[in-house]
Amino acid sequence: MMPRKKHELSAAEWELMQVIWDREAAVSVREVLETAYPNDEKAYTTVQTLMNILVDKGFLRRKKSGMVNLYSAAVKREKVLDAGIAQAAERMFSGSVGAMASFLVNSRKLSDDDVAELRKLLDEKERGES
Repeated sequence: MMPRKKHELSAAEWELMQVIWDREAAVSVREVLETAYPNDEKAYTTVQTLMNILVDKGFLRRKKSGMVNLYSAAVKREKVLDAGIAQAAERMFSGSVGAMASFLVNSRKLSDDDVAELRKLLDEKERGES
């Protein structure tokens, strides 16, 4: 197995980042644990370790508030999503986002609502609205 690059997120790291991006204020490990894993699917120490790894990778900021560390996002969700899409396109579609989009459209996994939303986005893009 290839080592994960510093700028990539594992599935568990994505779960934690989603919780943190959805919050407006800095959060504690306990708050993230209770939101991401309300049924105790992961241990406190596991979440704490993952959050500290995310600090080391540059995805989170950590500041001390009394006895508790508070964490906040150091990068915007959109930037991470953009990088992830670019990496997927590079690995699977020779760098072509268009080829990746074509595959997704033709895979028949899109609902009618998905198609309508894509059509709307493409129309807006064509008119220069986005």
